[in-house]
Amino acid sequence: MKTMKKIGGFLVMGILLAACSSLRVASDFDREVNFSSYKTYNFYEKGLEKLELNGIDKKRMLAAVDAEMQAKGFTKAEKPDLLVNLVIVKRERTDVYDNGFYGGPWGWRGWGWGMGWGPFWGGGMRTADRYQEGMFIIDFLDPKTKMHVWHGRGDGFNLDSFKNREERINTGVKEILAQYPPN
Repeated sequence: MKTMKKIGGFLVMGILLAACSSLRVASDFDREVNFSSYKTYNFYEKGLEKLELNGIDKKRMLAAVDAEMQAKGFTKAEKPDLLVNLVIVKRERTDVYDNGFYGGPWGWRGWGWGMGWGPFWGGGMRTADRYQEGMFIIDFLDPKTKMHVWHGRGDGFNLDSFKNREERINTGVKEILAQYPPN
């Protein structure tokens, strides 16, 4: 019995940890660039003007990028080696949930066989959750060549949820920038 409780506990923890990180992360880069030559950074001002976030979230995202860049050993400078461009792409998403209660008068009814509670045929209850889903894009531009050198993105951020928002932004930025520098 104790073994079953331990296995159950590990299973629950695994599910919770998997649910915490729903961001799908990917990156790409210019294979001809020597990334070890970049030591300083700053934000691409024209990109910040177009960033579609409210003022609070924009401040959070800039702070998260600053923290990660400094943790990687970069220094913020007026004339940087890298310009950081931030983009948010939004789309409406609908998730449909179904309770799975189906069957006729003599079929599986959710609680057992035979005549059961529920409408005659079908009867499954469906609910829909609509929200704005966002993709965070972080691009690094070389100001000397005026070219993209690195592109990272995190897809699957629920923009309508305010629960743990600052923490989720920090985690998202950290997961995206974990792929920099490329191997």
